[in-house]
Amino acid sequence: MIDEQIASTIPTNVALIEIPVIRDKKISFLRAKEYVKKDNKSYLRSMLILVNNELVTTNFADTTLLLAEIKKFERGNKQNFYTSVERHNGDVNLKLELTDGHIYISTTEALAIVTMHTIALQRMSMTRMIEDELMLTAEMISGYLNENNILNKKK
Repeated sequence: MIDEQIASTIPTNVALIEIPVIRDKKISFLRAKEYVKKDNKSYLRSMLILVNNELVTTNFADTTLLLAEIKKFERGNKQNFYTSVERHNGDVNLKLELTDGHIYISTTEALAIVTMHTIALQRMSMTRMIEDELMLTAEMISGYLNENNILNKKK
């Protein structure tokens, strides 16, 4: 059962926080933040990308790969894992495939995504994530988000 998996996987001192990035396209970061009371410190345990309520990445390595593709998208190639480059009427857009369709990301939106990622990591210790990332499956996170009504919040 998903609820049992979530309870056993997400420690009680870890919170999942949705960070809106591009609101009209429903692009967000999902940050797993651990607070250690005795040290009075917060640690980043995972940073994922959520688009249209679909979890696009499920671990930090995949998030890093997608962000690298976004950073360099005007030079995109057929070996990109998440994205492809499409040119239309002189414009260059990044096409991100989703389970049900796709979205296009413009140059300015790509810049905003990379900038927001940098800001979201500021003042967060990444030691725990690099050494012991909180590994969650898409089903577990989806269940958690639905259970806590995070996906249905009005912005």
